[in-house]
Amino acid sequence: MARKFDLESDVVRWLVTQIQGGLLLDEIDGRESVSTLAAMASQENFLPAFGIDYFSRRASADAAANVLEHLGSLEIISVDTSISLTTGEVLRPDILCFNQETRTLVVFEVKRATDTERQTVTELAGYEQELRNAAPFLGTFDVLFVVVAANWSPLLTHAVGNMNAWSGKQYLALKIAPATSGFRLAVEIPEAWHLTGALCLPGEALPSIDLYLRPMERETCRSDEQEGCGAADSKGVDDGSWYPPRIVLTAMEMIAREGDRTGAHGFMMLWRDAGAYGSGCWCLTLTTVDPYAMSAWATDNGLPRRSSEATQYFSSKVDPGSAPRSLYGIARAALTLLRERFETGFEGDLLWAVKAHGLRQRAVPVRFDFWGSLGRYAREFVANPAVRQNYMPFISASQLDWTDPVVGMTLVSNLTAGSPFPNGLIGCEGAFAVGRALSDLGIAAGSSSQSPQHAAVFEPMLEWSQLEAVRYGVEMLQISNASIEVSRPMPTLSNRSEQRLERLQELVDWVALDLIGSDHPAHQACFEIGFSSALLFDWIEDAGADPYTGPTATEAANSARRVLEFALKQADGSQGQAFRSAPFLDLVELVGLDDGEAKNWGESVGALTAKLDDQRLLESFASVVLPGIDSIIPRVLHTVRAPFHTQVDWDYPKSGVRALFESGVQHPAVLFAQDGTIGTGPMSWPLNIGSPVEDPSVEVYVLDMSAASAIAIKMTWDKVEEFHAKRSIKS
Repeated sequence: MARKFDLESDVVRWLVTQIQGGLLLDEIDGRESVSTLAAMASQENFLPAFGIDYFSRRASADAAANVLEHLGSLEIISVDTSISLTTGEVLRPDILCFNQETRTLVVFEVKRATDTERQTVTELAGYEQELRNAAPFLGTFDVLFVVVAANWSPLLTHAVGNMNAWSGKQYLALKIAPATSGFRLAVEIPEAWHLTGALCLPGEALPSIDLYLRPMERETCRSDEQEGCGAADSKGVDDGSWYPPRIVLTAMEMIAREGDRTGAHGFMMLWRDAGAYGSGCWCLTLTTVDPYAMSAWATDNGLPRRSSEATQYFSSKVDPGSAPRSLYGIARAALTLLRERFETGFEGDLLWAVKAHGLRQRAVPVRFDFWGSLGRYAREFVANPAVRQNYMPFISASQLDWTDPVVGMTLVSNLTAGSPFPNGLIGCEGAFAVGRALSDLGIAAGSSSQSPQHAAVFEPMLEWSQLEAVRYGVEMLQISNASIEVSRPMPTLSNRSEQRLERLQELVDWVALDLIGSDHPAHQACFEIGFSSALLFDWIEDAGADPYTGPTATEAANSARRVLEFALKQADGSQGQAFRSAPFLDLVELVGLDDGEAKNWGESVGALTAKLDDQRLLESFASVVLPGIDSIIPRVLHTVRAPFHTQVDWDYPKSGVRALFESGVQHPAVLFAQDGTIGTGPMSWPLNIGSPVEDPSVEVYVLDMSAASAIAIKMTWDKVEEFHAKRSIKS
């Protein structure tokens, strides 16, 4: 035991010498790579994605870069002496320093023995508390920690990674090794958890509650003195007086800050109740991320992992969908303030997706806010150069932020549902969806223009459909900018009532003729079905009263049957048939055909869909038919420009590939998408018939995916980096 202590004391003496001589930074390897890693999020051509698996690595990189900036001019306060203010207590950090220039404390803790690693975080937490006792109101960034260890075991790695990722601390992890001049240090980026493989937030993990604000008798729901709360009292939706009282905005600030204080992760939407029988003028819908539902999702859908009693319990015993008491606690932070003007009440404990669908008929979104990791993502997204200059330039032009519905709703939709066009590719399913979105906007805009009364009734639908159209428009603009053949600029929508329908029709024509193009008849047909029959499919999804009768349903069924027949006649040799993909087999089963006879379908003179009646065709069109068609018909094909070059944190995809390999995947791949997205994942059959990867730290498959083809090649990691450099262009 004494020998291990002597080893630690040797390291401490060496560190003291380096600090006193101002040479500590020179002894640390990897400083430049950490600085580069921390700066990647602000690259001009880097669009930040919400990857929960990247939180830990990103937080540790940011913490390491921050601590390194404070190690240049340190004054030693104490070396292995107690800092306790109470007689008899012993709290002895190995080295305690102060930086006069930055006015920060730096605590060094050395661990040379594995059996003392368990004490590390406990000791540092005790030191931090005692320093706060000596100097009250020290901020989190005022006390920095440097952990020096010879062996970074999983326990120590996860503990330090957790402090950075979820506790907001600033820990620098250094690995020490003997050197000719004494010792050498290298930066470690500790990870806090096992990779899940989640790309967005699953719907079952987003419970929400409503906090209704009912005006007291002496108050009104408006910011002026006009009486009435219902839609019938409004003289028009353009009335600028429909703005929340200042006290409501203050309450939102309090709630968001309380969410950050409690360490929760979520968002809220303030909306005005425009329903004819609205129970309140204003309402706050608060949504949180359910950690137990996330665990269950990762168990069922994420990367394979070792099962434990905890994960088994979360999956089998904890019902998803119920809002935790902590969410009510966050909302209660503002109740005292709100009750000065409103009668408050909680209602509607539902999943966000279910609630949002119902709110389209009564809620006018007014303001958003975020907290926790979602809040950090929202703030970084709005400040990102690529977002402000390219992806959503109207944020900069109109000086918007995450609180504006046009930004906040887009963020929420992308966080929960993902991109409307995954990997920048437009399939028949995506074409149908954008057709429906634009049709919803047309229906709402046309109905609103009839009279002020109609405008009041259709205001919620108009607002939601405009926000959804913007979300699709943002992605379509990116695709068109990358496509050489799409030369005509994308028309813009207008918020002016007299121009809405005209601008919308221009956009519809552009999508059909330019973005999709006449050489993609199946995609054009699906877009037209979505645009012309959106209301019908809304009724079907909402289980409306007999939506299958009448000329609209007949026309939609005829159009759907034609595009399905067109696709089935091209099924022989298609990707879906060759891979025997689930969407293809589901479609064949629905139609009642034998996939072994696909070679004869192209010569069929009869109707291949004769066994499929109109009702079943329409009710299965979005869920079965369109995915099946996409397994047969390739995506919209354009000649695309090379994506802009960005720096990549290659250690992160390496960790993803390693996790895949350790879970039993023999053909892990780095995925390069047409829109420039880079990720990792397994390769499906028949792309995985090649030789398996033997050592994921040396080699990996590269899967280059575009609308034209998918090419898989096994190569070393050095070649992967060269491949990335060659396929992208310098800005």
